[in-house]
Amino acid sequence: MKGCTAVRIICLVVIGYLLFGGVVAAAATGAPVQNIPHIDYVQGVIVDIQPMDQIRKAQSIGSAELVDIQLTSGVDSGKTIKTINYKMNRPGFDIHPQVGDRVIVAVSDEATGKTYNLADYDRMPYVYLLLAVMVVTLIAVGGRVGLKSLFVVCFAIFIIVQGMIPLILEYHVNLILITLLISAVIAVVTQVTVSGWNPKTWGAILGTVGGVAVAGSLSLISIKYMHLTGLDNEEAIMLKVTYLAAVDFQEVLFAGIVVGSLGAVMDVAISIASAQYEIKKSCPQYGFRELYKAGINVGRDVMGTMSNTLVLAYLGSALPLVLLLSAQDHVPMLRIMNLNLIATEIARTITGSIGLICSIPLAAVATAFFLRRRE
Repeated sequence: MKGCTAVRIICLVVIGYLLFGGVVAAAATGAPVQNIPHIDYVQGVIVDIQPMDQIRKAQSIGSAELVDIQLTSGVDSGKTIKTINYKMNRPGFDIHPQVGDRVIVAVSDEATGKTYNLADYDRMPYVYLLLAVMVVTLIAVGGRVGLKSLFVVCFAIFIIVQGMIPLILEYHVNLILITLLISAVIAVVTQVTVSGWNPKTWGAILGTVGGVAVAGSLSLISIKYMHLTGLDNEEAIMLKVTYLAAVDFQEVLFAGIVVGSLGAVMDVAISIASAQYEIKKSCPQYGFRELYKAGINVGRDVMGTMSNTLVLAYLGSALPLVLLLSAQDHVPMLRIMNLNLIATEIARTITGSIGLICSIPLAAVATAFFLRRRE
């Protein structure tokens, strides 16, 4: 039985990979890539910093410093270069390095030779450290299930990065259909990997797909009738103006809402299905009605916390915006609530929560049906 389950998992992974590989190949329309100046990015370490008082005096604002950086990657690894780090009193863009800091250096080839500019801090070593802590925690607490969880997380990231993102950036495809398809594949692979091939998994998959479909449908309606553009931040506007002029950002917004709600919906669906599965094992005499009622009761308990999870997640990501709006008492609430950015976050939160709520009866009905039928 375990070997059969492993075969199913492998088949699902291969089918998902081939499916999106085929979609990308079939959708290739030769979208032109805009010519942009080539810049290499290498790593380095700050070895010395010297203030440049003459520049500070010559400029009315800002300051500058001469930075010595020892390159630690690229063709010039080991070489120490000098560059000027300008500070223009812009907290979101200025870099304030210290000796010993790991940084990223932008290297460009010009007619006069190579030029080096301090681009950003090198944060990846700390990212790797956090990832290592996450992996150790998953395995220590979850054991074999922790390994499975790690696999499904990697799979979800892979299929979004290698499947969805290239389709958005390079090809003209129906992003709504692709998003729903990707969500379904992630749900199937995740549930089968973690829970095996059994009625519990089947019910959780149907509950997840149904909940995501509800969230997606409401998202489409909200985007249309609330006149949401999908251009609710600087990054989206920059992409629309520069690289993705032909992309419908309303579809991108739809994709973001659906993918954002997928994890919470899967969590609720598998919680209900697992509870029903264990109840059936403990009380084999229970029929469809009793199992459905038990699933709904569990779902009601889970519903409050998971809906709160979505709200808090979106509110936390938008906290700087909330602080900005709260500090402007003179702006009327009517204006604030009708801002595209605010309306988008409200629609994102509410549609995701409704999809989560709808997944409860769907998962309960499907799991009770499969458990009863298995008899």
